[in-house]
Amino acid sequence: MAKFEEHIKQAQQNLEFLGKINQQINNYYDWQVTVCFYVAVHLANAHISKFGVQYRKHTDVNFALNPENKTSICKLPTEEYVSYIVLHNLSRRARYLVNDKQADIKNENVFFTYDKHFAKAIRHLDRLLTYFSTSYQIVFPPIPIVCTTIGSNEKLTVFKK
Repeated sequence: MAKFEEHIKQAQQNLEFLGKINQQINNYYDWQVTVCFYVAVHLANAHISKFGVQYRKHTDVNFALNPENKTSICKLPTEEYVSYIVLHNLSRRARYLVNDKQADIKNENVFFTYDKHFAKAIRHLDRLLTYFSTSYQIVFPPIPIVCTTIGSNEKLTVFKK
């Protein structure tokens, strides 16, 4: 079982990678959104590891983190849990061209990932990074980010425009 520190190290490497691809080829929003989710995956797994637990399926992790799950010992606060789920859904959109809000499985629409989705992913990942920084005294270095739909006056903790 990977330890807390190992998951944090992987999250930090993924953050560094995100910063590099964003600075060099920032129009690949699908890949950037996917990297945001995988940073969140390692943060979530680091958190879960603190309770001596490990899960191998996203559905199990989602259930364990859910603040409405009365039996979970490792739930997240509601806002952070929502951010994790949003990142999961954005990543599914980027990887499979689907919109999880579409109930009709036979819907033939294709859902691409654009800068507005990347901006949403950055905002939610920043919330998770802030939570982990505060809860576990982890210092995440500032990550410069290029995203036209993030306003210069937006208050982000880790990501800098």
